[in-house]
Amino acid sequence: MSFFQALWGTCCGTEVFRKLCKNFWLKTLWHLILMCFVCSVFIGIGNYYSMKYRWRAAEAGFVEGFGGKLHLNRMGVRPDISPEVSRRQEFPYNCLLIYISPNGAEKNYPDETLRDRNVILMWHHAFFAFAIREGQQWVYLKWNPEKDIEMPIDSLSFNEMRNRLLKDAYSKNPGEWKWNEESFTTEYLFKQFRLMFAQVQAICHFFFIFIILLCSLVFSVFFRLVSAKKIPDLSFGMIWNVVIYAAFPVLLVVSAFPALQLPGTHWFLQMFMIGWMVYLFFILRTLIFYSADEDMKKEEGTDDE
Repeated sequence: MSFFQALWGTCCGTEVFRKLCKNFWLKTLWHLILMCFVCSVFIGIGNYYSMKYRWRAAEAGFVEGFGGKLHLNRMGVRPDISPEVSRRQEFPYNCLLIYISPNGAEKNYPDETLRDRNVILMWHHAFFAFAIREGQQWVYLKWNPEKDIEMPIDSLSFNEMRNRLLKDAYSKNPGEWKWNEESFTTEYLFKQFRLMFAQVQAICHFFFIFIILLCSLVFSVFFRLVSAKKIPDLSFGMIWNVVIYAAFPVLLVVSAFPALQLPGTHWFLQMFMIGWMVYLFFILRTLIFYSADEDMKKEEGTDDE
């Protein structure tokens, strides 16, 4: 049975699992890789185009405030409009851009301006810094195009992140860069950003395959130990095949949430695990009844003889 036949069969009901459970394990693993690849591409393409429309107003605001071009020269990266004026701009998803001009940063950044952000991007004339919130902690990255990214040793509290952000904001120009003067459009910048964001989303969701593999192995071992006497016909390999294929329709449905930026995207893992276990329950219930019917037919045939 091909991958698309297996996917269609798992979406249409439980009958196909009688055949799928007999697949060779390498074929099942290959189908799982293909499934994760298809869903990750779906999520990546969906994110790219949804961001294109969601960020249209932000892109227009950026062009209005900073100009249609960015200039790269020996003094750093400068906007087309008022490069000597420090300022801020809001972006979707509760993101904040802080531009630091060569003349220095603004006098202060109130806590309420920074605390509830998801992402803070500081555009210094000499480097870029990213503050990314993860729950109550923050990850802080600083990048100079001529140097390596400065990775944080540990996650930071809000106050630690703010202190580091302000320290970098008031730092002076370290000197001239070695780059020749060059200009590029903000349209190109936003397009590359959307492409990078979509690729990151696709890659992250593709590696969701490891969660499926780990959970499937744990569940298969547990179910085999518990039900060995009740359904001896189902080997560990057959159970594992069923568990893997049961994830296909659920993964396809929940992938629509991050792909289309629907409400509930942050509950992706929880929705998948609940849907997977519920669907798996009905599949195994069907297989157990099927196995019981086969045993009854065998016993009736033996009695007739």
